Amino acid sequence: MATEAQAGVLAGPVSRPTFGLGRLKRFARRQPLGTASAVVIGLLIFAAVFADAPFMRTTDPKEFGSNILVPPSGEHWFGTNRNGQDLYSRVVYGARPSLMVGMATVLISVVGGTVLGLLAGYLGGVVDTVISRLSEVLLSFPAILFGLVVATWLGPGLKAVIIAISIIFTPVIMRIIRGAVLVERQRMYVDAARVIGCSEARLMFRHILPNIGPLVIVVASTTLPAAILAESALTFLGVGLPLGEPSWGNDLGPQARAYFNMAWWLAVFPGVALSLTVLAFNLLGDALRDELDPRLRGSGLGEG
Repeated sequence: MATEAQAGVLAGPVSRPTFGLGRLKRFARRQPLGTASAVVIGLLIFAAVFADAPFMRTTDPKEFGSNILVPPSGEHWFGTNRNGQDLYSRVVYGARPSLMVGMATVLISVVGGTVLGLLAGYLGGVVDTVISRLSEVLLSFPAILFGLVVATWLGPGLKAVIIAISIIFTPVIMRIIRGAVLVERQRMYVDAARVIGCSEARLMFRHILPNIGPLVIVVASTTLPAAILAESALTFLGVGLPLGEPSWGNDLGPQARAYFNMAWWLAVFPGVALSLTVLAFNLLGDALRDELDPRLRGSGLGEG
């Protein structure tokens, strides 16, 4: 009887993404925008990790001050808000909740959506019907409205925002992965592995999953900026992070918006930080898509 290794030969090389030094150099040469975006993201992660360090901020971002609505100056680089709080410190600290929400959402929704997509696409039948119908129910609600309802029900806070956004993105990712699995399960290596007695679970996670690995990576890279934008939107609408908590959504929220006409810096600096973050992740996602799997070009994945 054929061995599992021989079945792998019939399948051809599994498209396992590798990230050696040579691959990274080629990526930097072929994808300059993606490389620049990766540098920007690295700086954002550094700012989020060391947001509490004295060298990253000028004052405590939550500390009220007497200098109210002061324009950018040597003392307050991004100016101050209506509470006299230093806007530069708040923008730097605001990177932390945004990246925490984005990464946690990617972890939950990509893992959940990938597992559900594998089960639905490979097993089919009743399993596919149940998972697909449930996802359609969730997708039938407008995303922002559904997020508002969930976040309001759970109450303001980082955990509530992560849960609400994860529920929004999981069915979307499930449908993408399900479509890829439907294609993969028709390939020769799946038949070969099934002939030698490979279990369903091993076939899904040992054989099919590595072959859709590049797609999973691309989906993760495009979900993260969308999650960051969703967190800012929920916070802006008052159901995300608590009022007063340093975040880009709070700094662009209704209470700050009343002062935009007289203090332009209140909208510019948090808005630029949010836009730059989303743009950097989207550009990196496009670069990863083109580099890891050229077949995904033009598919619409990763398009802003």
